[in-house]
Amino acid sequence: MTRLLHIVGSPRAERSRSEAIANHLISQLEDMEVERLELWRKTLPELDGAMIKSRYRLIHGQEVEPQFLPVWTELRAMVDHLLTFDLWLFSTPMWNFGLPYKLKHYVDCIIQPTMAFTNDAEGKLTLHGAGRTAILIGAGALDIRPESALSHLDYQLAHLAECLQFYFGLDRVHCVRVAPTFGSPEDVEQTMRNARAEIEALVPSLQALAGRQG
Repeated sequence: MTRLLHIVGSPRAERSRSEAIANHLISQLEDMEVERLELWRKTLPELDGAMIKSRYRLIHGQEVEPQFLPVWTELRAMVDHLLTFDLWLFSTPMWNFGLPYKLKHYVDCIIQPTMAFTNDAEGKLTLHGAGRTAILIGAGALDIRPESALSHLDYQLAHLAECLQFYFGLDRVHCVRVAPTFGSPEDVEQTMRNARAEIEALVPSLQALAGRQG
């Protein structure tokens, strides 16, 4: 059965527009096992200077220092868990043109050498997310859709999509921008209708993926 992990980037899911669109997608899918990862309920490993220094030992194929083994074991478990899923669904608000710090922290935790990717002595990369699909749902007050005048301010989904494709090598990344969410109630509802229609258009291809894997 196809497995979907919903990674929740909003600290107030009950009022989140990105969450509402993500839940709408999940309600349209059949024959999928869905798991929810609420980042604001998790304590993520700290990545301080000593850990970053230790990271270069992984990059060069060396054993990490014993005192850092518990943290690297925790990080590896996080990435291994993510890689058990066929579909990665991210829902997030925009904070200061970018991702909420908790989601950015999670992204920094999972992008690790020998976990997200492996490089050999010649520098050849093996990307461990090949064959997977991500759906990124981002809500924000500003109209940062690709065709808008403010599209250059999208350090939210554009950044997240590049990270997942560059470091994990995902086959497909779909971005759904729930924007703008600032305006009259009628305008905001039109934004939500547009996002629901966009997400519904993805359902057949996602169900086809589930059929191939089932």
